[in-house]
Amino acid sequence: MKNKTYVAIVLVLALFIIQAIPAFASDNAKSNKTKLIVDGQEVDVNAFILDGTTYAPLRYMVEQFGGNVEYKDGKVYVNKGKTTEKKAPVKVTTLIENSNASHPELDNEFGISMYIETEDGNILFDTAKTGKFLENAKKLNIDMSKTDYMILSHEHYDHCGGVKPFYENVKPNNCTFCVKDSFFKYPGKYHYQEKPGPKLDFTDGTPGHTAIGIDFDEAYLKGKGVKIEYIDVDEYKLNDQITIFSNFDRNYEKLNTSMQVKTAEGYKTDEFVEEVAIAIDTNKGIVILTGCSHNGIMNIVDTIHRRTGKNIYAVIGGTHLIDADEARIEKTIQYFRDLGVEKVGVSHCTGPKAIEMFQRIAPDMSFVNSTGTVLEFK
Repeated sequence: MKNKTYVAIVLVLALFIIQAIPAFASDNAKSNKTKLIVDGQEVDVNAFILDGTTYAPLRYMVEQFGGNVEYKDGKVYVNKGKTTEKKAPVKVTTLIENSNASHPELDNEFGISMYIETEDGNILFDTAKTGKFLENAKKLNIDMSKTDYMILSHEHYDHCGGVKPFYENVKPNNCTFCVKDSFFKYPGKYHYQEKPGPKLDFTDGTPGHTAIGIDFDEAYLKGKGVKIEYIDVDEYKLNDQITIFSNFDRNYEKLNTSMQVKTAEGYKTDEFVEEVAIAIDTNKGIVILTGCSHNGIMNIVDTIHRRTGKNIYAVIGGTHLIDADEARIEKTIQYFRDLGVEKVGVSHCTGPKAIEMFQRIAPDMSFVNSTGTVLEFK
């Protein structure tokens, strides 16, 4: 990571602007909402006038002058940066996913793994269920030994099952294992089913608890000499274009009570405190990559949109709508429409019903992001 010098902004007004905008917007700002015009073009930010003062997201305004903003411990850190320049191209390849309909020559499995190539380094985002993604990478002419970071979205087997095969077979020269600082907090992850149901990859359909956790721990990684970087902030900037987001607000979806963790006191609903998503800053806007969206896909997108103050161009990955009813799926599609999202690449845990509804209701916006899909953002 690059060493940076930060100026701590602890003024009450600054925090007020950042954290209270949603409340203002809902209670006071509707009638005072204003358009923000930059260089002759309207920009998609939540700007409004209240008592004669104009409010706009701090991050957006700082970045207009070439700086960047990060949040930690209730403080705002502003870093002076270079003049805004055209963003470098970024390539995202889905190494493996549930479906391989578009690339039958590649293996598929329940799970997801994506490879992100940037000018400042390469990132492996999730490793799916096994090490099959490694063979797919070879067929796609991707040299996995050049991976600079491994980022895991959350602690489930279908996203972390390929960690051991990667470190034991690829043996990258300098790959940092990058996860939330709470990643190993609950080693016991389970799916709970109260009544008999359909057989899925993570359950045989019988009532009770089914283990869906991971097969490695911190000691294993250290034994392999892996460099571990723990994320202890809401936003963690890997480079000028890649930011890892966590600690999502829950203004839309609620937690799924069938997803549980085992503690000394017994089982409880998993709050997925370790879940992260990746935001790529492109010339067209922010591209969000998700693993499973257990915190809620709308919650994740909403949090990133409000924190960055930038338009969301695309959302790619798992949305965990597999167990959602039609009303929730329709609400999600409409949310993306209202936000102005141009591309939604549904994957993995989105589920057959939700995929069908996305393609039927929003064919211009949605597509199936499956094994072998290559996306280039220039």
